[in-house]
Amino acid sequence: MKSFHHLDRPFVIAEIGGNHEGDFNYAIKLLNDAVEAGADAVKFQTYTPDRIVSKVESPERHRHFGKFALTSDQYVTLAHECHERNVQFMSSLWDLESIEVLDRFISVHKVGSGDLTNYPLLKRLVETRKPLCIATAMSNLGEVQETVDFLDSIDPTLIPEGRLCVMHCVAMYGDSLDEYTNLRAIETMRDALDDRIVMGYSDHTTGNVAVKAAVCMGARVIETHFTDDNSREFRDHHFAHTKESLADFIEFCARREAMLGDGVKRPVHRVETPRRIWEFRRACYFKQDMCAGDVASLDNLTTLRPHEGIDARNYFDLIGKKLVRDIKAFERLRWDDFEGAS
Repeated sequence: MKSFHHLDRPFVIAEIGGNHEGDFNYAIKLLNDAVEAGADAVKFQTYTPDRIVSKVESPERHRHFGKFALTSDQYVTLAHECHERNVQFMSSLWDLESIEVLDRFISVHKVGSGDLTNYPLLKRLVETRKPLCIATAMSNLGEVQETVDFLDSIDPTLIPEGRLCVMHCVAMYGDSLDEYTNLRAIETMRDALDDRIVMGYSDHTTGNVAVKAAVCMGARVIETHFTDDNSREFRDHHFAHTKESLADFIEFCARREAMLGDGVKRPVHRVETPRRIWEFRRACYFKQDMCAGDVASLDNLTTLRPHEGIDARNYFDLIGKKLVRDIKAFERLRWDDFEGAS
């Protein structure tokens, strides 16, 4: 992908993230499930504990990330597996060293919300000149604008070339309530930011409602966590999509795009044929036998299918008109059946 502007439907990212829980074989299994569901990209998170958390200030978090980390070689293997399955490999790269190892395997970069203000990392990612998604959880509009301005200062072609996607996100880890979702923030950011920036949505809700609504509100890139078992202990499994629910969402996206059409209001001639219009539309008819000299009135005139003769839109034009010949009830009418009509 060179630009988000060229998407012909929403780009769907299956975020495995840390749901492999440090088990490489489980990561492969989840990757294959996501591919079978129809994801455009399968995404992981690449980190080492020493490069993400201070073991002095937050030793528990340091140990947590140590348990969930894979090796660089394993991420490379995952990248090759994705490419062999004809799906894009993505990984949030949480340190500069990981960028140097994995950038060559990645076509679209994604920055998690925690790195929205990590300017050294952002600068290096922009310098790859690849499309970039930035998530915006835990931020206000001013902070989002500040980061967008920083990215623009590093590469003024990023926005006009359609290589920036700003993703609405709410970090509902362990507390996924509908009222926190705030999807209208997609519209707020779209109105406030440069209109060449593509809007996206990174989901942390249960079910398919939010992602479907986000697409309907204009999100063109959708990221949703992915699992094969919502009941597993690690919190990210609880609000993740399974293969079945992701496949349902992807089908929704495809059908929605097909249904949108070109926006021109006109008959769809392959199904709304002249014959069908003739069958459905109404014309003017007399409800009783009429004689020459009789006058059309509200009492004797009606509108019926098919659309044969005088259009129902001319009903009121006929009222008060005198017939010049006898007419059978429900017989087709012509303008020359009436005196002075044209």
